[in-house]
Amino acid sequence: MCLKIEYKKIQEECGIFGGYAFCGHIAPYIKCALLKLQHRGQESAGICCGDEVQNLYKDFGLVNSVFKDYEISNLKGAFGIGHVRYSTFRDDRKENIQPLKIRYMGEDVSLAHNGNVSQAAHIREKFEKIGEVFLSASDSEVILKRIVFSLKKKPSEWTYDEVAKCINDNFSLGSYCIVIFTKNRIMAFRDPWGYRPLMLAKTAQGYFVASEDVAFWGLDVEEIVEIQPGCSVEITSGGVEYKTFDTTKKHKKCVFEQIYFASAASNIFSKNVYQTRVCLGELLAQCEDSDFCADVVVPVMDSGLGCAIGYAQKSGMPFHLGLVRNSWAERSFIQPEQKNRKNNVLQKFMPIKSVVEGKRVVLVDDSLVRGTTSSHIIKILKNAGAREVHMRSVSPKILNTCIWGVDIPTKEELICHGISDSKIAEKIGADSVKFLPLDMMKEVFEGDNWCLECFLEDRG
Repeated sequence: MCLKIEYKKIQEECGIFGGYAFCGHIAPYIKCALLKLQHRGQESAGICCGDEVQNLYKDFGLVNSVFKDYEISNLKGAFGIGHVRYSTFRDDRKENIQPLKIRYMGEDVSLAHNGNVSQAAHIREKFEKIGEVFLSASDSEVILKRIVFSLKKKPSEWTYDEVAKCINDNFSLGSYCIVIFTKNRIMAFRDPWGYRPLMLAKTAQGYFVASEDVAFWGLDVEEIVEIQPGCSVEITSGGVEYKTFDTTKKHKKCVFEQIYFASAASNIFSKNVYQTRVCLGELLAQCEDSDFCADVVVPVMDSGLGCAIGYAQKSGMPFHLGLVRNSWAERSFIQPEQKNRKNNVLQKFMPIKSVVEGKRVVLVDDSLVRGTTSSHIIKILKNAGAREVHMRSVSPKILNTCIWGVDIPTKEELICHGISDSKIAEKIGADSVKFLPLDMMKEVFEGDNWCLECFLEDRG
């Protein structure tokens, strides 16, 4: 499949949450959920709550630093949405932090989304030519402005069918999950392709939607449902309605949700993330030459943990935590600039010298994208006395850019593009490197409803 789409410069992989709390105060539930989704975005966080009038608070930083007791107590209302954000380039404009809230015809309406909607730049340009002004560089503003312009009536009068049609007509090629908050109502939409996950929970505390089901942990859950591609939910105080707006597209779920982005505790696309990573590690161990041997298997935390456990179990090599992860450091892959990634790796990982000193180490990670993180980790291990470091990736070689918002901007930045395994090992300072073959990975991600575009040298 080859899609000719005009893409914006800001691409996102974020976390969203929203719903209705029976107790009348949803903000504490949103904060708890965003903490569990913090791995999806660490640049900024925002919460918008209310009933007829919406109260918004958002800022740069991690969830716990943005939302203290004072902010949460002042975010009144039974309905609300929340967002944690990651952008792929340095972005110091507070206007881009989500949720986005506007006031139209005397009523508040807010929106947050995860993904990369298509044609946003084209729609923005068309609006600007007729005199419209945008206050942010976010797709959220484009989506909301498109809906307002199309419906031209109070948000409380928007019908589900009208909003769904507007989104699908204008952003049908996008990879998105969108939550919209109007007067006493939440609407949540998952794109017809199904690239990004969206979950619904019915609990004793209320009705909620989230990017991952781990966000519901700690609630008294009665039922969790994966919102299917091209489907949506409408939440009011009267309950939840599950609806469909487009089932015509062939599903293309992002494998990186399972390999990297999602929490190991989550169930994404009907698969447990931790078990998937263990299985990938086991398959990777099967790829080793019969004479290959090492002293210890070490994971790159956190997404490489299950992978390394699977590798160690299958290979019979000992498993140890040779690296301690600083939980307060941000994820290096989602740092907006390369120099930030380098500094973050040095702050994030600390070696356990007694585990790696004098040892032949198998270092297992989820993937190699730019090679930045891997090269610095290998240097850390060798400075701690590791005799050899053999890099292993449970994903195949990443050979192409992502057209749906994962931070892989150019082929030239990809460590695997156009060079051999031995050259890759040389560039990152490893004694050897090995990748899980694409055909073997397909044994885990069965069927043709997974997006594998980034593993293909040329898109057909």
